[in-house]
Amino acid sequence: MTTSFDDIVSLAESRYRNAFVRGNGNSFSLSEEGRQIDFFQVPGEPTMSMVRARVISIADMRRAADFAKACIAGNFFWAGTRGATLSISEDDVLYLTERRPLDEIADVDGFDACLENIMLAITDWQERSALYE
Repeated sequence: MTTSFDDIVSLAESRYRNAFVRGNGNSFSLSEEGRQIDFFQVPGEPTMSMVRARVISIADMRRAADFAKACIAGNFFWAGTRGATLSISEDDVLYLTERRPLDEIADVDGFDACLENIMLAITDWQERSALYE
């Protein structure tokens, strides 16, 4: 059986009813421990999703350039990213993004593991950022 993005939307909505926000088109968001986790269907790839979360604003960091270097090293070695990718947006916000096959998050255990994985990575990078403030 092939999992569709609508299957993931239904699972998330039923499991996280109070934290679920439907987006436009093929997206939704969850609020978890004060953090927003966004899920998107990858355009042109019906079996893949993207999971993205805001980690921290680096706009006011005194050593933002050094932190950006640490993020690049984290991407290169996957240190603390748990397989995800770090990126900095034009408004100086650090985001963590990962691709996930829909089949990996099609059941409660897989979906919960995905959320736990991204939450651990967010926490890790927020803690690392304190070294550069």
